[in-house]
Amino acid sequence: MTNREYAFKIDQRTTGNARAESYRFQPIIRMRTTQFELGDRARDELFEGIDFGYYCVDFRGGQAQTNASFQVGIQEAYEIVNGEIGRPVTDLSISGIATDSLMKINGIAKESFAYEVGRCGKGQEALVSSGGPDIRFAAGGITFGGKA
Repeated sequence: MTNREYAFKIDQRTTGNARAESYRFQPIIRMRTTQFELGDRARDELFEGIDFGYYCVDFRGGQAQTNASFQVGIQEAYEIVNGEIGRPVTDLSISGIATDSLMKINGIAKESFAYEVGRCGKGQEALVSSGGPDIRFAAGGITFGGKA
């Protein structure tokens, strides 16, 4: 991801990734919206064969580093027990290395959920959104932990 200045410094093509909260702030290089292509499974089919796992529905805040590591707090989640959605879970967070996690995707739903509006920090508050299909990760694709 680059802006004009950084692309020139590293002799690369600009990707136009600089955005600011408003005209009063210096634009910062930020990630664009990432969208996964819809898959071929019904949401319930994603749970099949899972003895124990988590279904993460809504997220709250997160961060990523230049080495692709990430950490995200989970606002709403449920246990998956024997392929069925179970009880609600609180104080959950996820983390991992994005490039490794993406390689562990083993199912994508054919339905997409609604987009929600949020804000991205970095010392400014730029509007962002999230949404897309439910995605299943194989064991080891994401690490689950406590409070974010």
